[in-house]
Formats: sequence, structure tokens, C-alpha cells
Amino acid sequence: MRVIMFLFLLLIAGAGAYITRPGEGLHRGVASELMKQGKVERPDQATGRYEFDDFYVVTLSRMSSGDRDVLQCWGLFTRFLCVGPAGGPQPPIVAPPPA
Repeated sequence: MRVIMFLFLLLIAGAGAYITRPGEGLHRGVASELMKQGKVERPDQATGRYEFDDFYVVTLSRMSSGDRDVLQCWGLFTRFLCVGPAGGPQPPIVAPPPA
């Protein structure tokens, strides 16, 4: 009886995850909001890429610039977990003027 109850609850959770998984538009909205807040750097215009994958109950989006990931977001139950490079956007390195 416990196994049947467990499988029933698992089925209900899976159906809820499938129905409420965020779409590509929501992923792009979260990414653009993080860029507006300055928490994530914008990808390069020439080498920037955006990928979106749908795994039925979870969704994944990746933004990359060149050969490195700028932002990776997982979506489940209308919630997001976004991971960027350690330390957030890095300011450009400027060499001090010679003394």
C-alpha cells in the first residue's frame, strides 16, 4: 500500500512540474532582468550564444560568450536557479599609468 501511495504522490508531483515548468520567454526575462541589475554581464554580440532545453519537468537555459558560460538557469515549478561565474561580472582590467 505504501508503494502505491508513493507512486501516486510521485505522479502528482511530476504532473505539477510538467504543467508549471517555465518556458523560454520566462528564462529570457530572468536573464535580461539579471543583466539590468548588473548581476550578470552581457554576452559579446559576435560570439554570444543562447541555448534553451526542455526536459519535460525542468528547463535549462545557457548564455555563453566566446568559450565561457555567462549564465546558466534551471527552471522548475515556475522557480529559477541561476548560476553565473564566480564573483559576478568582472570589471575590465586597466593597467595603472607608469610612474
